[in-house]
Amino acid sequence: MQAFETPFPHVVIEDFLSQEVVRQINQDWPTNWTKKSGKTSVKWHTQRIPDSARSVIESIDVALVEKATGISGLFADSDLYGAGLHCIPRGGYLKTHIDYNVHPKGWHRRVNLLIYLNERWEDSWGGHLQLGLENPKLIAPIGGRCVIFETNDQSWHGHPAPLDCPADVQRRSLALYYYTPEPPQAKAHTTIYKAA
Repeated sequence: MQAFETPFPHVVIEDFLSQEVVRQINQDWPTNWTKKSGKTSVKWHTQRIPDSARSVIESIDVALVEKATGISGLFADSDLYGAGLHCIPRGGYLKTHIDYNVHPKGWHRRVNLLIYLNERWEDSWGGHLQLGLENPKLIAPIGGRCVIFETNDQSWHGHPAPLDCPADVQRRSLALYYYTPEPPQAKAHTTIYKAA
């Protein structure tokens, strides 16, 4: 587990999942997706989680997430509001943004945990997770790699350039969000995208 301080604190865990587990999740990949296409993103998501991915979700110890972020009292949302399996097709993108900070149940969103599920990836395809606005850090979506970071009003992230992968390839990930019970002290907001 490597911890980094710039452009904001985040942790990268290599081989968080074995290639065998990544391969199994891809074999079980869902066929029904909610497809979003607009000015801020072109991406697909689903909360229909196959057993292979559900086992991964259930195996994650919240103590690891607390250790990685220094935030105590975290819990996951079992309903996976906004979370779950995500994939982005060729030409897709996710504009740089900061995340919503209040769950519909009033909880304070505090942490993102992203696990990449691509069995192969080439740098020339793009799709790197971009952290920060100026001199951003780029993290390739290598299968089995996990990225954990606190969500706050400085944690700008996304992958704004359209994906240039082959038509039969998608940028695949499992996204999990962690919360604390109290609402945020800062003003509540939905996802805020960086102006073009």
